[in-house]
Parts: sequence; C-alpha cells; structure tokens
Amino acid sequence: MQFSDIEITQGLLDKTLSSLTDGVCIVDAKQPGYPILYVNPAFETMSGFTQEEVIGEDYLFLDNKESKEAELDVINSALINGECCHVVLRNKRKQGELFWNETILSSIEGRDGKVAYFISIQKDISDDIHLQQTITEQITALEAAKKRLESLAQTDSLTGLNNKRYFELQYPTQFSIAKRNDDCMSVFMVDVDYFKRYNDHYGHLQGDKCLKQIAQAIAHEFKRTSDFVARFGGEEFVIYSVGLSAQQAQTSARNLLEYMKDLKIPHQKSDIGHVTLSIGIATAVWENCIGHRELIEHADKAMYQAKNGGRNKAVVY
Repeated sequence: MQFSDIEITQGLLDKTLSSLTDGVCIVDAKQPGYPILYVNPAFETMSGFTQEEVIGEDYLFLDNKESKEAELDVINSALINGECCHVVLRNKRKQGELFWNETILSSIEGRDGKVAYFISIQKDISDDIHLQQTITEQITALEAAKKRLESLAQTDSLTGLNNKRYFELQYPTQFSIAKRNDDCMSVFMVDVDYFKRYNDHYGHLQGDKCLKQIAQAIAHEFKRTSDFVARFGGEEFVIYSVGLSAQQAQTSARNLLEYMKDLKIPHQKSDIGHVTLSIGIATAVWENCIGHRELIEHADKAMYQAKNGGRNKAVVY
C-alpha cells in the first residue's frame, strides 16, 4: 500500500502535535463560534474532555465566567480580526475544577490569503500562579512584620510615645531643617516631681499607670504635626516643636501644668498632694549659632532650675 504526500504530512503533523506537552486546539475561523476541529492529547489531559467531546464546540467553551472581561475582550478581538494574542484565562475542567490557562492564539491563512484557522497553544499554569500568590502573600507579610518591628523599635512600650532612640534619630535632622528654613524651634525637658517617692508609696504598677496618664497629658497638649513627643527614660519626657516661638512655648508649658492640675493624680508624698511636673524650655536663636546638643542641654538645665526652684513650674533657659 502506498501513501500520498498529503497522508504522510498529516500523519507527521498529528504525531508531532500529539507529542507536545502543551495543549493544542485548532479551530475553524470561518464558522460562527469558531468551532473546534482538533485537540491533542495534552489538551484532553488538561481539560478532562476527550477529543470526541470537544469537536464542534465553541472555542471558548472552557470559560466559566471567571476570566477577566479584559482578557476575553482581547481574545474575542483577535478572533474577529484574525490577529494573534497572548492571554491568561480562568477556565473550568470537565470535573468542575478551575485552572489558569495561558493561551497563545495564532491565525493560519488559507490559499486565498484569508484567515482559515486559528491554532491555540494552551498551558495549565495554576501551580505557577499559586506559587506567585504565595510569594506575594509572604512578601506582604514580611513587609507588615518589618513595619511592626520598626514601630516597636521607635515606640516606648509603656506609654506608646516615641522612644529615646527614635528621638535621637529624628531630632538632629529636624533641627537642621528648622535652622535652614529659619523656623523657630523649642525643646522641652519634662520631669515628674518626686516620682521615686510615688513609686515607693504606691508601687511600680501604679507608677506605670501614672506615667501613662502623664504621657497622654503631654500628647494632648503637644499634638501639632510639627510636635515630637518622646519618653526620654524613667520619668523624663522630651518634646521638640518646630515653629513654636519662646512665648508660645511658655504658653504650652503652662497649659500642660494646668492640665496636670486638673487631672489630680493623687500623690500623698508630694507637698502639693497631686502629681506635678518640672519643665525646662529652650528655644533656638539661630543668630547665636546654637547646635542641637546645646539646645537640649539648655532645656535640661532649665528643668533642673525648675526643680530646684520648688517644682511644679516651667523655667525658660
């Protein structure tokens, strides 16, 4: 028996397509719905449908309304206009399982020069998509963890204020910016009066509660976006405020002292009977070429003057 060249060519083509690991689907470009003419074994394995079940079906019969509308628009446009395209569709297997189908569609012209067929190379990339999603989720989780760690590194665990380390990172930079822009900058050193006596009398748990209340009071008074409040250590707090003049700084300090008076946190070991603060204030005067360390030192000296002068007051350096 002799075989024609056409039979040999068809046999080789079928053998070649059958050996491919990617799904192959050939559709009729001249018929409505672009009916399927041929699928290879890899397509059968991927979709769960046999060749007999899909021959004559519309090309997009695997779509389960899960594909993005934009992707379907791309492939429909390619079919209508006889163009090539590359899309990822959300398809459905015969068993009902959804999968990600990477599809490359190419047109084949007939002897008349018009598009006669489309050949579609299809690949199940569900594992790749799931891996990508897993990696994305892990990256998101790592970024969230990084932000939490950064927040913990910057925050005082007891009061929720900024901590000393974060203050020391931010303060020199903000000082330089204020100096360059010729903005006022005031620094406050705040110390809780007779706090050792308070701890000894009420206990450390109550002392921690007291510090939290004081932190809230300071944050209430210094709540502008240009205010930076931090716990400096123990019962000391520090604030820098850009754009706050010496006079405005004194007003803010007086307001804080009044706020503490209204809180009336009991302190039986204090001469006044409630918790008070000693506040030192220093405001930068740029013409004197003061540095950021000197400004802190000036505020600290003013605070000790307040303590030595009877406490429960604010002193300007």
